[in-house]
Amino acid sequence: MSSLTSQADRNIKYYIWVRIFTKRVFLPITAIYFIDTAGLTIKDIGLLSAYFSLIQFLAEVPTGYFADRIGRVRSLRIGTLLAAIATTTYVLFQHKAAIYIGVGLEALGYSFMGGAGEALIHDSLTAKKQTSLYTKIMSRNMAVSLLANAVLVSVATYTYRLDPRLPFELGTICYLILLWATYYLSDIYPPKSNPLKISIPNFSFLTSHKSMLTFGLTFGIISALYTSPNDMFNIALREYGIKTEHLGLIYGLGSIVGAAVGPLNAYLRSLPANYYILVDSAVLLTLFASATSKNPYLLALVMVLAISFWRYRRIIYQDYLLRIYPNSYKATLVSTLNNLDQLNSIWLPIVVTALIYEFGVSFGFGVVFIFTLFIVPVFYYSTMRFIVKKLNK
Repeated sequence: MSSLTSQADRNIKYYIWVRIFTKRVFLPITAIYFIDTAGLTIKDIGLLSAYFSLIQFLAEVPTGYFADRIGRVRSLRIGTLLAAIATTTYVLFQHKAAIYIGVGLEALGYSFMGGAGEALIHDSLTAKKQTSLYTKIMSRNMAVSLLANAVLVSVATYTYRLDPRLPFELGTICYLILLWATYYLSDIYPPKSNPLKISIPNFSFLTSHKSMLTFGLTFGIISALYTSPNDMFNIALREYGIKTEHLGLIYGLGSIVGAAVGPLNAYLRSLPANYYILVDSAVLLTLFASATSKNPYLLALVMVLAISFWRYRRIIYQDYLLRIYPNSYKATLVSTLNNLDQLNSIWLPIVVTALIYEFGVSFGFGVVFIFTLFIVPVFYYSTMRFIVKKLNK
C-alpha cells in the first residue's frame, strides 16, 4: 500500500471525529439562552441569525479558497479554535454585545470548517480512485456521528436546568476534542503555490451557464428555509407546551432516526435527480405546515423526520456538483454551495421573526408555508434544467 493511499485511509477513518464534534450540541437551546440570560427579543434573535449568515456569506468562499490554497487541515484547525472561543464567550459574558462577538466568531469558525472537510475526503477518495463512493462514505460518517450527537445534544440540553451555561461549556469541550482529532488528518495534495500570492480561481465554468444562476438563487432559498427558522421552531415548541430541557430529546431522536436512515442516502443518490428534488421539497413543506397546527407533538414528530433528512440533503447536491465540475478548487466549490444558503439566510430570519412577532407563531409560519409553496416549483424547474441536464451529458 502506497503512503498516499495509507494517508487517505487514515483521513477517512478519523474524519468521523470531525463529523461528531462539529455539530453544535447546544443548538436547541441557543435562542432560548439568549432570551433568558441576555434579555434578547424574538426580533433580536432574527437579527442575530441574519448577522450570523452575513458573516458566513462574506467569509464562506474566501475561507474555502483559503482551504484550497493553504490546506484543508489548517482551515479545520482555525475554524475549531474560533468556535471554541465563541462558546467560551457565551459562558463568560451574558450581554448583548458579547453575544454578537461570540456569534461572529462562531460564524467565521464554521466558514473555515465549511468545505474543508468535504474537500479532504474527496481528495482522499481521488487518491484511492474511489470518488464514486463519496456519497456512501459521507453518509456513513454522518449516520455514525448522528448517534453520538443524539447522546451529546440530549445531555447538553438537560444540563440547562442545572445551569444555563453548562451546554456551552460542553460545546467548548467538544471543540477541543475536534482540535485533537485534526492532528490525525493530513492534506493529500499539499498546496505547492505561494499562499501569500493571491490568484483568483477561474470559475468561468460556473458563470458561463445561465441555468446556474436560477439554480443558485432557488437552491439558496430552499436551503435557507430549512435552517433560518430553526430558532423559531424551538420557540414554537416551547410556546406550544414542550419544556426547554426536552428540546434536546427531539434533536437527539432526529439524530437517531437520521443514523438509521443514513444508508438510504446511497439509494437516494441512485434515484433520478427529479425524484430527489421532489422528496426534498415535500419534507420542507410538511415542516412548515406542521408548525401552523399549534400541536407540539405533531411539530416535534415532523421535526424529527426533517432533522434526520436535513443532515444528509446537502451531501447529495455536493456530489452532483463535484461530478459536474471536477476541479482542484473543491473546497471553494463546496463553500460556494454553502454560500447560496447564507445569502438568503441574511434576510429570511428577519422576515420570519417579524411575521411571528407581529402575528404569532402559527399565522407567521402559515405565511412562510405559502411562500414556500410558490418557490418550490421554480426550484424544481431550475434544478432540473441545470443539474439534470449537466449530469445527463
